Amino acid sequence: MLLKKSLTLKLWLAILVPATICAQDPAEFKPLMNGQNLTGWIEMGERGVYSVSDGVLTAEKPANYPNWLRTEKEFENFTLKLEYRVPGWCESGVLIHAPLHGRLSRAGLKIHLRHNDLDEGDRSVGSVYDVLAPLVRSPRQPDEWNELQITSDWPKLEVILNGETVQDVNMELVPELRHRLRRGYVGIQDLNCKIQFRNFAIRELPDKEQWRNLFNGQDFGGWEVRGPAEWSVEEGRIIARNGDGYLITEDSFGAFEFQVYVRASSKANGGIFTRWHSREDRGYESQIYNIADATNPTGSIYEVVPASDLESRDGEWFLVQILSDGQYGAVFIDGKKVAESFELSKPDFGQIALQMHSRGQIEFLNPRIKPLR
Repeated sequence: MLLKKSLTLKLWLAILVPATICAQDPAEFKPLMNGQNLTGWIEMGERGVYSVSDGVLTAEKPANYPNWLRTEKEFENFTLKLEYRVPGWCESGVLIHAPLHGRLSRAGLKIHLRHNDLDEGDRSVGSVYDVLAPLVRSPRQPDEWNELQITSDWPKLEVILNGETVQDVNMELVPELRHRLRRGYVGIQDLNCKIQFRNFAIRELPDKEQWRNLFNGQDFGGWEVRGPAEWSVEEGRIIARNGDGYLITEDSFGAFEFQVYVRASSKANGGIFTRWHSREDRGYESQIYNIADATNPTGSIYEVVPASDLESRDGEWFLVQILSDGQYGAVFIDGKKVAESFELSKPDFGQIALQMHSRGQIEFLNPRIKPLR
């Protein structure tokens, strides 16, 4: 009798537990928009592009790229649900892990949205823009609401459009995605087209990255200033002006990814040093010099590997990512790998130093570091 009851219980558990695990409890999802206004969201660029009425977000006065709408909060792993509708010819996109500045769809990810289901390859509806075409084409007709669900839980990326799985990817195995940002903003692109959204909801999943902020936004605690260049803190930014000098972390690091936003004035010259030990042993410099035909333009590993192309411009913020791991080093500018070496001979340990090396001005924003193991 006991055996029979035990088998019966196991049978019910086998039926009920998978269903409970697979079901998505609506209570776990939290709305990302209040349906009345843009509270919790920030317009980047021109204001007044987006409006909210009766639960619907509308791009009624599109102004064009690089304007976009983003959440106030950054997210790492999550499932995002929303609906969108296009009245006619349209291009837009849902951004995930978008950076604060720079090339949003290349540093983060963009799920591309269009008005039709034509096969445009990795620019079709549901594509990971410029990387992966959708597995199937499943958008609805203009003026019909589309249901979109995006799950990013590193390394898994799953995108479901109108009940069809259009992306099912291990991002670790895709070279173009392996070093994309894994934490950033959820956003909507303004590509000068009218589009509507509703029912934004997100379910956050456990974080897996461990970032350390290197700057408190107020003073140079944890850093040391050396040299005659002028260093200051203004509105949460590190600003270097006029002359040759360094701002050096007190702590040393090994095997890491370093990220920082940079903006340089015309003809400014500087850099970011890793594996720094002293003025005589400065490690490796990732160059900041927005001159297209220079020997070592921005992103070069100075005197080791020149940048393949110039991806930054004076007066505009750009994202710098530096990987340092044993003999390997790489520099990404706005999500594009511009320099790489497998033959770095200096020990993978040392301080990080920001350099100003000329007249003019260089700004640094949100420097942070993540151990690679």
